[in-house]
Amino acid sequence: MFKRRKTVYLSIAMLLLFCNISFSENYDQPSKNKRSKIGLVLSGGGAKGFAYIGMLKVFQEVGLPIDYIGGTSIGSIMGGLYAIGYSPDEIQKMVEKQDWEPLLRDEIPRKFIAYEEKEFLENAIVSLPIKKRKIGLKRSMYKGQQINLLLNRYFSPAWNITDFSKLQIPFLCVGTDLFNGNAEVLTEGYLPMAVRASMSIPGYFSPTYYNGKYLVDGGIVNNYPAVPVKNAGAEFLIGGDVQSGLRDDISQLSSLTEIINQIVFFHAEDANKKADSLININIHFRVPAGMMDFTKYDTIIAYGESVARQYYDELKTLADSLNAIEHVPARPHVTVPLDSIDIANVIYKGNKDMSTIFLDNYFGRFKNSRISLIDLEDVITTVYGTRFFKFIFYELKPVDGGKKANLVLNMEEASPGYLSASIHYDFDYHGSIRVNGIFRNVFGNRSKLFGELVMGTNPRLRALYLISNGAKPGFGVEVDMYDFTFDYYEGYNKINKLSINNLKAAIFVTSTLNNLYSIRTGFEYEYFKFKQSLDINPDFKEYENFNSYGNVFVKFRADTRDKSYFSTTGFDAEFKILYAMTFSSGWVDTAFSNSAVMYVKFNNNVKLSPKLTLKPGLFAGWTFKQKDPPIQHWFGTGGLNDINYVSSFVPFTGVNFVQKLGLYSGILRLKLQYNVYGKLYFTLRSDFGATEEQFEEIAKPKNTMFGYGLTSSYNSFIGPIEFTVMGSNINPSVSFFVNVGFSF
Repeated sequence: MFKRRKTVYLSIAMLLLFCNISFSENYDQPSKNKRSKIGLVLSGGGAKGFAYIGMLKVFQEVGLPIDYIGGTSIGSIMGGLYAIGYSPDEIQKMVEKQDWEPLLRDEIPRKFIAYEEKEFLENAIVSLPIKKRKIGLKRSMYKGQQINLLLNRYFSPAWNITDFSKLQIPFLCVGTDLFNGNAEVLTEGYLPMAVRASMSIPGYFSPTYYNGKYLVDGGIVNNYPAVPVKNAGAEFLIGGDVQSGLRDDISQLSSLTEIINQIVFFHAEDANKKADSLININIHFRVPAGMMDFTKYDTIIAYGESVARQYYDELKTLADSLNAIEHVPARPHVTVPLDSIDIANVIYKGNKDMSTIFLDNYFGRFKNSRISLIDLEDVITTVYGTRFFKFIFYELKPVDGGKKANLVLNMEEASPGYLSASIHYDFDYHGSIRVNGIFRNVFGNRSKLFGELVMGTNPRLRALYLISNGAKPGFGVEVDMYDFTFDYYEGYNKINKLSINNLKAAIFVTSTLNNLYSIRTGFEYEYFKFKQSLDINPDFKEYENFNSYGNVFVKFRADTRDKSYFSTTGFDAEFKILYAMTFSSGWVDTAFSNSAVMYVKFNNNVKLSPKLTLKPGLFAGWTFKQKDPPIQHWFGTGGLNDINYVSSFVPFTGVNFVQKLGLYSGILRLKLQYNVYGKLYFTLRSDFGATEEQFEEIAKPKNTMFGYGLTSSYNSFIGPIEFTVMGSNINPSVSFFVNVGFSF
């Protein structure tokens, strides 16, 4: 019955169309027939808008010409892409290749995050900005950094068209003025930013500054822009509507985004009613997905096509009738993103504390050159990964008659400071709370001051001050104070406890490459003592007083892993060589003296399948000694913590924390990680090697250690929750290890 009624309505519309043509022939234009202009109206609705891809496939199949397109939010994205000449199949490929969840959360690939940011701030439960000496809240959940890059890439074929009526299909989209709530019909300007403004959901994405106004999602006042499309010149309207309407049951508002969506569209109902009265063919999609279900694109696209096919006869009749009146050659939909573009100049906007020199270190090479857009995205993401900026958006402004572009980088500098916190518990360091702070550009231009306070049974205080120059050499100062206790063993028997107290201050020159590799060289001062809990060994008594050491060092680090936990690709490595020199006379004639120490760590990830990852690794340490270095430069083996207060202490499955201490160490490890489901993992692990005081003891079979175990892990919001069952050839019984939260 519904379909028959639609056909009747279409027949009436076509009759009026022909009557209009006949009237024009007799009175206005007797020599030539003119067909009516077709307008396509696309509503907002988040991921549900992927249904339009299936609908556009049907339009192309029936040969339906579209003369105007107007959209809001996701409708502006889908409509805009079609308007500049992308085919539905090409749009579908774009959708399929995106990793939607991190894209919408502004998460950049880990390889782009500045090295020191990974070290101090990557793993936190909560992080809050400090504004004007007060802890504040963000204006929105996300700035839309990654969305901006995505829109720039895919709308790049139209970068030099600022009048949207000059696109392959004339186009418009709708935003909402943040300050007066008026609908703003966007018909000119920089196309990617117009689309970005139309989809700026309040509270989720930050407002967009566009053509002198701050705009948010157009769906607030006009989520179905039929009137603007009609006013642009369309005479016959086809609508694609993925709106689900306002909810009237609290059980239907089960997430933050659904509540935001409910609030945002309170005032859109009037525009919807007006649109329904104007639209001739209204294709309504009851999409079996939510507005944030971007990963369900296959289901949504297929559903969109199936619904559109229910209108196939009407659409085919309309297309054939229009083409019979006036045949217009089909517009080619063969657009693909640009590979490169000629840049004339680079213009920075919004940088106050960050100097042009710093930015030129990254972007200066783009001036007067032809650049790859992928390369541009990588450099922007690398600079964004320094965390000096809340966002870095770019626009391409035509110069030289549209042959070249000025690269305009619009940026907002990050809040001066952030505070973050996390918790942790394991069998080695026990329970602790970590509070982190960072202050950017507060103590000098291009500066960062990191602070870390660990409160618990093994306290630690760390501070790092950096003057950053990117790949060019910078300057740093670090202070590290810690106090922790570990068991002292003879064989597998626990006979005592040792406590290490160390204060270390370092000054160094540093350089990073692509946020993946870091090198430091400099000088460390150490003020150090250790003591035993039980006075068993009288030789240890003289070490209970503080003594001073100085170290000249070179340290190289690399971290290309895709994730800090449960990584599947990339590797992390560290190489350090230092020469430790005593500055005190107290220990020189007893045990410790000048010594050179070198070690290397390497852990790799080899992805065998989407769920299975092989993780080989090694550790090798060597001491070139006159006597022995102080104990914090010995190699300690045991426990399962990958992060230790002493960087030369390394984990070993089935061996107790620092059960083995030595001046030489060689360890091979192999882990097999399996993602069982969602955030649940199982890891088989094995370690093989030795740690001894004498080099010749390393190769003796009796000193070889072999450990094995199985770890079950859940990747929670506070960090991994892990339980390990393990054993080894040097301990007589099976042991267990529990880890809760991010390690620090």
